[in-house]
Parts: sequence; C-alpha cells; structure tokens
Amino acid sequence: MFIAYLLVIIFLWRSGIASKLNISFAGPIAMVRTEKGKGALDAAAKPKRFWMAYAAFARIAFVIGMVLMVALLLWEATLVFNIPKQNVPAPQTYLLLPGINPFVPIGYGILGLAVAVVLHELAHGILARAQGISVKSMGVLLLIVPIGAFVEPDQQEIEAADPLKRIKVFGVGPATNMVLALIFVLILVFPLMGSVQPVHTGLVIDNIYSDSSSYSTGMRLWGEIVSINNSPVTEMAQFNGIRGLVPGHAYNVEYIQNGKYHNGTVTAGVVITGIIPGSPAARAGIKPGYIVYEMNGTVIYNVDELINTFDNTTPNETVPFIFLTHNGTSTGPLMIRLSSEAAVEGTAPSGKQIGFLGIYFAFMGVDVTPSSLLAGILKDPFYGASSPTSYFQSGLQFLLLPFEGLSPVPQGIELLFSGNVVSAPIFWIAVNSCYWIFWINLWVGLFNMLPAIPLDGGYLFRDNLRLLLKKMMSGRTDENREKVAMSITSLFSVLIFMLILWQIIGPRLL
Repeated sequence: MFIAYLLVIIFLWRSGIASKLNISFAGPIAMVRTEKGKGALDAAAKPKRFWMAYAAFARIAFVIGMVLMVALLLWEATLVFNIPKQNVPAPQTYLLLPGINPFVPIGYGILGLAVAVVLHELAHGILARAQGISVKSMGVLLLIVPIGAFVEPDQQEIEAADPLKRIKVFGVGPATNMVLALIFVLILVFPLMGSVQPVHTGLVIDNIYSDSSSYSTGMRLWGEIVSINNSPVTEMAQFNGIRGLVPGHAYNVEYIQNGKYHNGTVTAGVVITGIIPGSPAARAGIKPGYIVYEMNGTVIYNVDELINTFDNTTPNETVPFIFLTHNGTSTGPLMIRLSSEAAVEGTAPSGKQIGFLGIYFAFMGVDVTPSSLLAGILKDPFYGASSPTSYFQSGLQFLLLPFEGLSPVPQGIELLFSGNVVSAPIFWIAVNSCYWIFWINLWVGLFNMLPAIPLDGGYLFRDNLRLLLKKMMSGRTDENREKVAMSITSLFSVLIFMLILWQIIGPRLL
C-alpha cells in the first residue's frame, strides 16, 4: 500500500497535476489545500466576545498544562533509573500514531486523531479570523490515509501581529483538545458506563499462562473464576492468600467463559510463568511451568506466602528451594544463591532490598482482578480515590487502560457486564469511541502545551516571554529583548527534546 501510495504522489508531482490541484508535499506527506470553507470560518468567528473569553481561558489552561507536562517529564526522567531492563518500553510506544503504537487501535485511533487534529486546527483558524488575521487556506494531511488537518493563516500577518493576538491564536488549539477530552470522558462516564454493572462477583482472568493446567482445562483471557474447591472467590485476598490446597494436587474450579459456566480440574500452587535470562533461576535450570513447592523450609501454598518469604531474604543469600516439575516430580532441595539485582521481586515493605531469584509467578498460572474492581476502573477515572495521592494513581490507571489490554474493551469483558443499554450492538462501539477521542485529545492537547518550538506551546512560551521581558527589560532595545527571548525559548526546546529522548535511550544505557 505504501509503495502504491508513493507511486501515485510521484506521478502527481511529475505530471504537474499536484500543483493544479493545489497539493504540495513534505516528504511522503501530501498537503491537500483548499480555499473552500473560509466563509464558514468567518461565520464561526462572528461572536468575537465569546472567542476572546475562550482565548483568555486557553491562556490560563496553557500555563497550567505547561507546568504539569514539564513536571511529568521531569518525574518520568527519574523513573528511568528504576525500570528493570526486561521492562523497557519499545520506542514506538511513545508515539500516538495508529498502526505504529501497538497499543493504539487503527480504527478508534484514526477516529480520535481526526477529531483531535481537525478541531484543533479549526480553533486556530477561528481565532485568527476573529482578530482580523487572514486565512490563506485549509486542508488535510495524507499519508495513505488522512493523518491530520491544518489551517494556514497568512504568515506575514501572523508575524506582524501583536504578541497578544498570536498568543490567542496558538493557545486555543491545545485548549480545544482539553475541552474535547473533558466532554467525551463525561459522556463515557455518565450516560454510557453509568448503568453498567458486573453480572457476577468473581475474579476476572486478565492474564493466563498457556502451559498451565488452568489453560488446559479451558480457561482463557477474560474468563471469570467463581469458586475454587467449592469455595466462592470474590476478593484478591481470598485468591492470593488461599489456604488448604496442597501444591501439585488437583482441585475443582468453577469458571465462566463466553457467558457460560464450566467446571474443570486445576493443579494448585504458585506457577512460574517466566524466567529472566541470566538470573539465578535461569542458572539453576528452573523452567516456566514449574510449581514452587517449598522455599527456605516453608511450603508455598499461595502468592502471599511466596512474597512474604521473599521479603525475609537478603541479596547474595543462599536459599533452599523445592520445585514440582511439569510431570509432577520433585526437584529435591536446590540451593540457589539469590543475587542483588533489583527486578520483579522488588523490595520488602520496609524498604530494604531483598534477594533476587528472577521469576514471574501466578497462582494456578493466572492473574486475576475482581469483577467489581474491573467495572470500577472502566467506568470511573477516579475509582476508589480518597486522597490526593490516590486520585493521581487512579487517574493514571484510567489513562493506562490501553496498555493493560482494556481499551478497546475486549469482547470477553463485554459479556461480564449488564445494564440498560449494554446489549445494544452499538453500545460498546460508542464506549470505545468516546474513550479514544478523550484519550488522544488529552495527550495531543498536553503535548502541544510543552514549551518547545515547533509545538504551539513553544510559540506561546516565546510570546509570553516577550511580553514579560518588555516589562522587566524596558531599558533594553527590542533587538536585545528578542535575542534573550529566542535564547531562552531555544534552551527550553532543547531541554524538552532531551527529556523525551532520555526516556527512550536512558533505560537502555543504564
């Protein structure tokens, strides 16, 4: 498709058809311009008082958003030191582009990006016309499919305009994205997800190890465990701290898959679901699928027991382990020297460093979430929050739903909920559309508030700085003040670029 697209634009360029159709190119990106719609911009710009008030709001929103985004980048720069090498994000996850970022779905991603970019650019155009600045053209950006839009004010008029006018033009784009994000998250939370409730009160499977007995018995992702050994399980404490099930022995599990109840026989015990290469576990010959039977003389019945036992270890300590292999036989005591590398086992609650074995693990080979909690985080951005810290954490969790495989909402999860309109075929399409329009608008708006040229925030920062320097350096010439403003703006642009680059290359260097 890309090669065919390139052949088409080369033909349009070489034949002269592109210039006749008012199409220009920036590399492989085609910029399709038109003067149609300028009258509609003029009509939209007529309520000037409203747009001037909106521009004043946008300027305040810009200052808040800029401070938050710079603080976020600085905070993320410190997190780089704590990212285990096996968890370093791929570079493409930093891009919002559908089809490039593996977590951004192509359909919903294009919809969200189109809404974000088109209305962002229209806001620029409307504020330009509301202040008497000419708009030369409008258009779309194509790279096989539409990837954006633009409104092209007269460059000479923009450069010659008063800084306050430019601030209003540049500020309304990111502010419009933030307003759209707010509108669509409110639609998502109240009319759509407001009536949604879980059908059952079990534990939803959000990850399953394919070589486990749970998988063999028929459990799959987004199934729901209802009971284990005839005892209902509805809370994480019941699952992670389950007692009375001997590791390696088989027990009955009742679960729901695709809306139907099933019974299966599952082997109890904490299953090793992954081994970190080069770790003590890898050197000891431990394999994924083994069950941790005993550690340091303690029989490991559940996840809580394993974590508590690890919390009492120290780096470089030699600890005896007994594992049950794939065929159920015991490995006998293996004396394994734990290392001091900080990784999946982390640190004890007291903050002291604990011994590192290098394993991922899950009871019965599955990771679960209570259905009530899952419903809460899908429908409420601040579910369970009661303090400033918890509000931040729950809000961040809501933003990270795509990275947890929860947006678009998987079909298996759809069957776990009931509500007034849940059965309507278009309901979940509307839910996913609202989430992605919210999500992409939020990040497009915040990203554009960064004080770095060529982002809107860079030009806003520069013009606000010009106004500030005019008051602070009234005795200097305009040329001197302009040099200072450009130097500071360039410095911030480089700083922002380096902070973003550090997140990508920092974990790999460390």
